[in-house]
Amino acid sequence: MIATPKKATTVILLRECDPEGFEVFLLKRHEKSSFMGGNFVYPGGRVDREDGSLELCSYSRGTTFEDSHRIFGRALSPEESFAHWIAGIRELFEEAGILLAYDHTGNPFEYKNEEDRRRFIDYRDQLQKGKTTICQIAKESNILLALDQLHYYAHWITPEARSERFDTRFFLARHPEGQEASYDQKETIEGIWLSPQRALEENLNRKIALSPPTLKTLEDLSRSKTIDDVFISLKKDEICPILPILTKISGEPTILFPWDPEYEVFERGDTPSSINHGRPPRPNDHTTRLILREGIWYPYCRTS
Repeated sequence: MIATPKKATTVILLRECDPEGFEVFLLKRHEKSSFMGGNFVYPGGRVDREDGSLELCSYSRGTTFEDSHRIFGRALSPEESFAHWIAGIRELFEEAGILLAYDHTGNPFEYKNEEDRRRFIDYRDQLQKGKTTICQIAKESNILLALDQLHYYAHWITPEARSERFDTRFFLARHPEGQEASYDQKETIEGIWLSPQRALEENLNRKIALSPPTLKTLEDLSRSKTIDDVFISLKKDEICPILPILTKISGEPTILFPWDPEYEVFERGDTPSSINHGRPPRPNDHTTRLILREGIWYPYCRTS
């Protein structure tokens, strides 16, 4: 029986990197995690039912129920759509310690002093333990959650062969001034800033292990030189869900993306008469499949 994917959000946090270029924030999931254990991923997690509450609209700015419903192509209800933006803000704060918000004057939120910073460290801990909510934090702190700082980027669904699956919306966000990203020391055990190209190289060199969606989105981001370029290149058309196929080819776990020439063959349950993975991708190529070898997903490009 195919598992039903759970709704989730992921936030790709970007920061400028001198003299030019940009970096993304990656978290290493705990080795014992049931999903992507030991892999480097972006901050993110499940969408909770409370994330779509009407009350949260009063403590948010930049995106309404109808806005999010329209951006998602009306595939979900307005409440479900809006919940993804809230979940993105909440998960980014829980997992990376970054709170995208506006203060009572309408300026981007930042810590006023050390006492203020420690107060929000405590809020983060309480939120992780379920002792408070993102709505209560907004109320007590007199802030508005900055939903307009999240930009919808991609939609990935875990392959049907997995027992634990997620239907994940990816967002882009700029790293705010006056805050510092950090791992939570619970679900994640390390946090690093790397340029997209460097992260891809570190994966190939076996220094880090990238999850499949992280690897492919980093490849896409590596084509942009600056954060402004990334936002300029955002798709204007409807973002379609990406549902990879997980299979085994010659005994090796293999993921095929929908644009792989043999995707439909494997989707039908057929087996190709000969095995040809193509070649490792070159600059400007688009990876079409990944092969898992000793815990590392290696990219390949099959053109025909």
